[in-house]
Amino acid sequence: MGDGIRIGFQVWGQAVAWPELMEAGRAIEAHGYASLWANDHFYPIAGDGAGLVTGHDGPVFEAWLTLAGWAAVTERLTLGCLVAGAGYRNPGLLVKMATTLDHASGGRAVLGLGAGWHEREHRAFGFAYPPLRERLDRFEETATVVRQLLDGEAVTFAGRWVTLDGARNDPPPLQGRLPLLIGGSGERRTLPLAARLADAWNGEGDPAIYGRLARLLDDRCADARRDPGSLVRSVGLPPVCIRDSREAAVEALAATLARHARSRSDARAWAAASPFADTAERVTGLLRAYADAGAGEAIFDWPAPFDGETLDRLADVAERLRPVGARGGES
Repeated sequence: MGDGIRIGFQVWGQAVAWPELMEAGRAIEAHGYASLWANDHFYPIAGDGAGLVTGHDGPVFEAWLTLAGWAAVTERLTLGCLVAGAGYRNPGLLVKMATTLDHASGGRAVLGLGAGWHEREHRAFGFAYPPLRERLDRFEETATVVRQLLDGEAVTFAGRWVTLDGARNDPPPLQGRLPLLIGGSGERRTLPLAARLADAWNGEGDPAIYGRLARLLDDRCADARRDPGSLVRSVGLPPVCIRDSREAAVEALAATLARHARSRSDARAWAAASPFADTAERVTGLLRAYADAGAGEAIFDWPAPFDGETLDRLADVAERLRPVGARGGES
């Protein structure tokens, strides 16, 4: 813990033109960041300072075809979906998609998987949205067969939510082991699932909350007789904006979020809720706290219009925070 932290971006596919979205991927790679992620939504999300807001309409690009586009315009970045929703992704087809992305990108794909939470997009597109316990059951069934397919097994499975009959993933991924990332912070179901099946885990929360979850994950790894150090850890973070003062950063981020929020006042409150709208020194300190809490990578939400000044300034922060052995090279 505390050896440094890599930085990546979950670039939103909402309220953005395709050329702008592809250019964001190019710019993130050109600045030397570690990873590039799509978000798996069919309707836009917003915020108002008190949390996420859903229910409004707006343009959103599909995540996996966005990743395919980025595979064609980048050469180094890790690519993945943070995270694919188990409720609207058939697991056999999802593994085929991730494997195809792995070949298209030269072995850079990660298969991120979560339980799914956005009720409107499930119901609007004809996918079941059962109570939370059942969504977690579906998530566990999906993760189980995804792991087996990625491991090269012929999979026959008859669950409540998932049914496969001799399914195979052929050709196999280009990577020797295409990583499965489990996203979520549920202590009773998600963390044990990550310890048992995943190569990587993505959680949330402030550094204290994240650190507690990371310690619980260590315990669940012990239960699974697994080395906790074999599980890569990342943290999902709100939008970042770096300026010379907190006030200037909040105002600049609010201008970005105005494209996504229901009103300018919502955009301002949403921006003010991000602790990463601040100076470079403050952002550096927060990222160090996450590294000390056990995160190996910080993945920022990155909405359009994309803030070039922050991308420049954060690159200097990223260089200072590179893990030992990576400084002077790739993140």
